Amino acid sequence: MKICILTPRFPFPEIAGDVLRINSICRYLKNKGHTVILVTFFDKSNNENNKIYANNIYDKVYYIKRRFFVSCLFSILALIFNKPIQVGYYFSFTYLSVLKKVIKIEKPELYIVQLLRMVAYANLLHLQNKTIVDIADALSKTYNLANKPSEFSLKKWIYRIEKSRITRHEKQTIYTYKKCVLNTQADKIYLGNYKSLFVYPMGVNCLEKIPFDYKNNKIVFIGNMRTLQNQDAILYFVNDIFPLIKKEFPETVFHIIGAEPPVNIKKLSDGKNIIVSGFVPSVEDEIKDAAVAVAPVRIAAGIQNKVLISMACGVPVVLTSLISVGIPELVSNTNCIITDEKNNFAQAVISLMRNDNLRNNIGKEGYDMVLAEYSWNKKLEGYENLN
Repeated sequence: MKICILTPRFPFPEIAGDVLRINSICRYLKNKGHTVILVTFFDKSNNENNKIYANNIYDKVYYIKRRFFVSCLFSILALIFNKPIQVGYYFSFTYLSVLKKVIKIEKPELYIVQLLRMVAYANLLHLQNKTIVDIADALSKTYNLANKPSEFSLKKWIYRIEKSRITRHEKQTIYTYKKCVLNTQADKIYLGNYKSLFVYPMGVNCLEKIPFDYKNNKIVFIGNMRTLQNQDAILYFVNDIFPLIKKEFPETVFHIIGAEPPVNIKKLSDGKNIIVSGFVPSVEDEIKDAAVAVAPVRIAAGIQNKVLISMACGVPVVLTSLISVGIPELVSNTNCIITDEKNNFAQAVISLMRNDNLRNNIGKEGYDMVLAEYSWNKKLEGYENLN
């Protein structure tokens, strides 16, 4: 088949779970013999050199320049007309025009729309019967959880405005499209037992072998720093959990790894106990020598790629129960440690730092689980089938 993929942002570099996911879907489709065309926004924040990577993966790429003024204008219109702000932010008549051109010239047999914010294009061009919507995570669930932590921020205010709008948009999409894809069974249960909902979990590429040496005082957190859930998790760890760990291990160093950290996260770096790395060329190289990876996430839906990547490097993970449900193969104290209360979370990290055998055994069990269950080809089998 000739398949057209619509994305809200240029999927390079691979610095976030949604970007990694859509590129992995493309690789899977090409391995199956399909031709894959990408229609994507591209703005001045993107590196022109990354177009080379896109041309190596996608058979053809159509670029649309996203103008900030236009995004702001349509965001305001969405706000006025009670539509999701993110749908307005990513709407462009130029994008719509280019997509019409692609339909006429390329004649795709299947369309894959990445995320709910891009569904408007398929709606306007009446592509419902030829389209798979990769919802990925239940956004209504994420926005519900975003109201719980008490600290106020602009993003939380936007989430509160978006909550009812995105819930309505989510339901309309599920009712309208034949195939809507989620990362986890837990999100499918949350949204309801609709025939249109399918689960294709995230996958991961494991290191060929687990590194033998690691730094006993190194703790890592990985994630896209633009997101509210990752910012909240970092602040929670630094303010409530990390001081408890430093009482036992004063020389502990917490590495915050991920692109686009905001000012409040950058300010956490002291060059000694907390290091904010920002974007790194290889996440695996940065974390494979860590004693522990932490995921104290309190706002989330779907599979957390940070958990899978850490396990794929043989690094044991301490995570909250909220995100553990996205990976049903997780067994606390066997291939990870699942805990919520801050004192228990700190003690779990300390136990892994203190006990080499416990750390290595849990890391090895996590690695073996991911290797057996979360290869991309296995998780995406049948993804392109509409019927």
